[in-house]
Amino acid sequence: MGIIFHIDVNSAYLSWTAVKLLKEAAKDEKKIDIRNIPAIIGGDREKRHGIVLAKSISAKKFGIVTGEPIANALQKCPNILIVPPEHGYYNEQSHKLMNLLRTFTPDIEQVSVDECYMDFSGIQNEYPSPLACAYKIKDTVKEKLGFTVNVGISDVKVLAKMASDFTKPDKVHTLYRREIKEKMWQLPVEELYMAGKSSVNTLHKLGIYNIGQLATSLNIFWRRT
Repeated sequence: MGIIFHIDVNSAYLSWTAVKLLKEAAKDEKKIDIRNIPAIIGGDREKRHGIVLAKSISAKKFGIVTGEPIANALQKCPNILIVPPEHGYYNEQSHKLMNLLRTFTPDIEQVSVDECYMDFSGIQNEYPSPLACAYKIKDTVKEKLGFTVNVGISDVKVLAKMASDFTKPDKVHTLYRREIKEKMWQLPVEELYMAGKSSVNTLHKLGIYNIGQLATSLNIFWRRT
């Protein structure tokens, strides 16, 4: 059975911008890490135009979500720091990340600017366990590139991706098929990969609020059919 890692940069645009700003302020005694304050990437404060492309954990506490209009974010947190995006720079950081990951194994499948799958099979004899390798990857990225990633581990791609979305930032999580009931059933249905707002609303109307309830309902349905 193959083991798959899903590696995802924590709030990529904001993390990469934070690294750049810290480097530019290297000689400034008042350095501020925007990952530690209410901050977002995207939009224009004066024009109140654009959308939130990335947010800090502090911004999330104000109820700010990725994809919402800047005007909404400013209503929730008027003093929030807004930094415009730099897509060229983000692409550079993405290349650096992928090149670093390929020093572990060439078996990388990049799926977006800030995430990829890694096949652990070819390097399994080099590490005592998948967890040991995942922690090595996570810590190496942080040490050499200055930003953090989450690593999800599973025997199925979609579960590896869901695992990387568990507690953030700078974490390693497993979600093997045998762990689904233990780790997933208590989660709200909106945590399911690709679960859209309309689908979630429909499930709520049916009295289904967590993944375990959905799994049980589907099991009953298939038994009846």
